Amino acid sequence: MVQERAKDETPAAAAAPPRPDLSWKSMTIQWGTRAPVHPQGGLTLGALNVGAYGEIPDYWEDRSRMPRGSFSPPGTAGAPVGGYYLRNKSDFWADNAAELYEEAISRRWASADGLPWAECRGLRDDVELAICQVATELSQQASIEVEVVSSWLQLMSYGYHEVKVFLATENFDAGRHFEVFRKRAMVNGGGLGLESPGQVNRLLLESRAGWTETSLLLHILRGTFTRTLYRYLAAFAPTPVELLIGRRALQDASRHIAYAMQHLKYAVNHVTGLARNLNVGLAQAEAFAGRDDADPVLWEALACLFGGGVQGMDAGMQTVARLRRDYVRDYLRSLDWIGVDRRPGLASNFAALLGG
Repeated sequence: MVQERAKDETPAAAAAPPRPDLSWKSMTIQWGTRAPVHPQGGLTLGALNVGAYGEIPDYWEDRSRMPRGSFSPPGTAGAPVGGYYLRNKSDFWADNAAELYEEAISRRWASADGLPWAECRGLRDDVELAICQVATELSQQASIEVEVVSSWLQLMSYGYHEVKVFLATENFDAGRHFEVFRKRAMVNGGGLGLESPGQVNRLLLESRAGWTETSLLLHILRGTFTRTLYRYLAAFAPTPVELLIGRRALQDASRHIAYAMQHLKYAVNHVTGLARNLNVGLAQAEAFAGRDDADPVLWEALACLFGGGVQGMDAGMQTVARLRRDYVRDYLRSLDWIGVDRRPGLASNFAALLGG
């Protein structure tokens, strides 16, 4: 027998919803701060550094992924969720990083359809093979740059994001250089040539003293040399393709070196005894570079390229000597500006190039 529901029986009243916790609304270090939008440059990364958000500490306490200017969730403050071991400003800071980031993203270029590839056909076999060998070594140098920057980037704390995002653009630039020189070696059927001896490559990959020391080797010792190669490649380009590659790669490399010089100068001015330590490290690095210099393949390929072929290699070797001399002079000028004097103890292989 079905019992009828009592007429006065009503459902239980619904529980009132909990009041929302809006405490997060007050968690801003400076409400109302507005970054200026410039008529020409727009809203740039550097423009965000206004008011309290422009205060960049000398040491970043937090080892999480917390962006500068934000708050950690309650109960998690200071919890290390990443291996950000570089937390001193002097470890990797450069005052020009934000501006270099803006320049990098505004001057990006593509090799697939941004170069007149059809215009590099029909070169003599000896010149084509010379270009292929030079392109092989430049492609390898670019791949090393990607690996070196990537390995250090993950160790840099988020407190200095300007440097992290700029170095991300350097990785992209270096990847593009790897790509474009590999393409140049293969586009006419010449193919890739001989690998370099790789002594400096190994030095860069195994550098663990610190990012400052690694940057000195990557950007000043090696980078200045690579930039000089780009400049001469553009000056002696046999076709419009090499001219454009040289100019665009030169532009990118100059930006990477500009960061390094600002960082190294900042570090030398803020870390006692650093200039002396860098000097000692460079003495060893120059010796490693000397082992690469003893290999004739790159110099002979450049001489063939500069001389217009094998028959002009004698004249081309004179240009190679000038290139190497220009490199050492630029290298020393950069170190002078940073505050590292290498002239008294310059390695014999470097000093010999200045006498020519």
